[in-house]
Amino acid sequence: MKAMKQYFKKKQWMTLSLVAAMGVAVYLNYALSGDASLAANGENAGYSDGGEGEHLGDATFVGAQPSDPAEKPLGYFDQARENRAVAREEALGLIQDVLNNAQAPAEEKQQATQKATAIAENVLQESNIESLLMAKGFLDSVVYIDGERCSVVVQAEALQQQESLQIMEIVVSQSSVSPDQVQIMAAEK
Repeated sequence: MKAMKQYFKKKQWMTLSLVAAMGVAVYLNYALSGDASLAANGENAGYSDGGEGEHLGDATFVGAQPSDPAEKPLGYFDQARENRAVAREEALGLIQDVLNNAQAPAEEKQQATQKATAIAENVLQESNIESLLMAKGFLDSVVYIDGERCSVVVQAEALQQQESLQIMEIVVSQSSVSPDQVQIMAAEK
């Protein structure tokens, strides 16, 4: 019985460390993929000094042009990575709320810990797949792993069958996703 309690205690600490590592990975992904200048130097971090220019929280209308002509809108892949990071941050926030809630049942906390561990594993697998795709010559890609499914979008006008097979091989070798659950698409930057 005592050995069992020690096992579960070690498992909880390991899960907690994975959640912390995932939080760092999500932050780094956000900081390096999106508007890294705000994350890196903290300037105008949500505060407006009443001056000209854009600030976090300023309204942006659909179809509006950037106020600075030198500022370019994000491309598909940058926007997709930013959206993925934001979605993960929201999910982790919800999980963290459950873990911090002293009144939450132990079973609920265990499920939250399992979800956080799954997200951490997905982050690692997606990162590995994207790196290997770049090594194989694909200029840019974004990978989404959700449970037993995986979607891969690579920068290309079209994909040849050989390229699709390379992508499939990389996904299957780096994740627990079965080949019939992998969706591969091409998109232009």
